[in-house]
Amino acid sequence: MLHIAYISPGDRPIRTFIAIEIPASVHERIAAVQDKLRPERERVSWTKPGNIHLTLKFLGDVDGSAIPAIQESLTYLLSDQKRCKFQIGGLGAFPNMRKARVLWVGVIDATGGLSRLAKMVDRALIPLGFSAENRKFTPHLTLGRVKSQLGSAFVRKFNDITFPEVDALAEEIVLMKSDLQPTGAVYTPLHQVRLA
Repeated sequence: MLHIAYISPGDRPIRTFIAIEIPASVHERIAAVQDKLRPERERVSWTKPGNIHLTLKFLGDVDGSAIPAIQESLTYLLSDQKRCKFQIGGLGAFPNMRKARVLWVGVIDATGGLSRLAKMVDRALIPLGFSAENRKFTPHLTLGRVKSQLGSAFVRKFNDITFPEVDALAEEIVLMKSDLQPTGAVYTPLHQVRLA
């Protein structure tokens, strides 16, 4: 059960995003992949496995007074949307391994359900002054952010790791608060919308 934080109107701007949680079993598999890669000592800022989620839309800094309207809009447009199945599997990098900036675990949206939810989230927030997404929705789970060019030994090890596909289910949409701490980001759910 997630704890929902309360944000009072007028609070300082908070960094927020909208996401889908992933199964604990996937967090464990991601941690195992990171443990295999860490000994190479590349300059990679690894995402804490418990913090890994499927982002639908990043909102950035939002005034605390706007949170209730965001919650209401998400609930109104999404609560009658159906849950959707997707698969998690495979590894890769953006834009590619040679010039990697982000290492990821793949998300396969075979039914198009995740893209539909991302469009619904976008639609819910446009009337509140948020810009529509102009990039194609590319679902993924961020393993880590690369700080310098990866060495050949790391690339070989990365390419040798298999991450077999596993089924997952999007059951709810979460509005998340992100606090950037010296030890890494701390995420706190602000609001949840259960899907039908």
